[in-house]
Amino acid sequence: MVSGVARTRGPRSWHARRVNLDEVADELYGLDPGQFTAARTAREKEARAAGDRELAAQIKALRKPSLSAWLANQLIRDRQEQIEPLLALGEQLRELQASVSADQLRALTQQRHRLVYAVAQEARALGHERGQAISDDVARELEQTLHAALGDPEAAEAVRSGRLTNALQYAGFGPVGPGPAPVATPKPKASKPADDDLAVRRKERTEQLRRAREEAEEVVDRARASLVDAEASREESARALAEVEQRLQDARDRVDQLRLDLDDAEAAVNSVEHDAKAARRADEAARKSAQLAAQRVAGAEHRLAELPEP
Repeated sequence: MVSGVARTRGPRSWHARRVNLDEVADELYGLDPGQFTAARTAREKEARAAGDRELAAQIKALRKPSLSAWLANQLIRDRQEQIEPLLALGEQLRELQASVSADQLRALTQQRHRLVYAVAQEARALGHERGQAISDDVARELEQTLHAALGDPEAAEAVRSGRLTNALQYAGFGPVGPGPAPVATPKPKASKPADDDLAVRRKERTEQLRRAREEAEEVVDRARASLVDAEASREESARALAEVEQRLQDARDRVDQLRLDLDDAEAAVNSVEHDAKAARRADEAARKSAQLAAQRVAGAEHRLAELPEP
């Protein structure tokens, strides 16, 4: 079973007139997440100041929506032309489930998944426009809620209320799974339309569904184009990486060869230095021998000069 939703626009004062719980809920659940608690407290205080303790208690009991529930609420408010065809598709699927073939049901199910994805992406963009960071987990919760709305009429009405507080659980076609009531306050049900009105509504929903299908197909086409571009970029990056890694390996090989050459050069330098030291020692010995020989020659010449002529 599905219960509890609430709705809002921007904060407004109700000093001039009294309001009921529906109006307050409609206001609060349209606010951005960061505004909810302060606005709820303000409305509670105003109800108490007006002497309506029962309304004050009801307002205080309104739960702040999760981020995925907030996204679903904003879709109903700001993107109704996109989410209504999705909910209409859910009605058609429930009507056709028992009468179509397995192949037709699979085709409808694929269409459902494409539409849910397209609407969830639109909601994600809407959240970013409103300054909210939408994680993949939050987006998945929203998709789960949309699938639940397709599978169960009560879940669809909960989404339509714009007062969701929690994500809806989905376990295939059939009732929504157990869990805390996901709606703050049930939205008053409209009177049952006449047959003519039903025909008009069905025609409108068929047209909305057609437009939604076209939009979903455009989203899928854009996603596929992005995938092609991403794969091309990945291939180009892979080629560039391979080239860089080859240049790096070549540089490493050159460094290794230079290190070997340096080792050989250092060995040669050491050998030459050893030979140079030996040569210096030999040169010094030869220099001393030459000096000694020169001294001997000088002494011999001196003695020869002192001898008389014969």
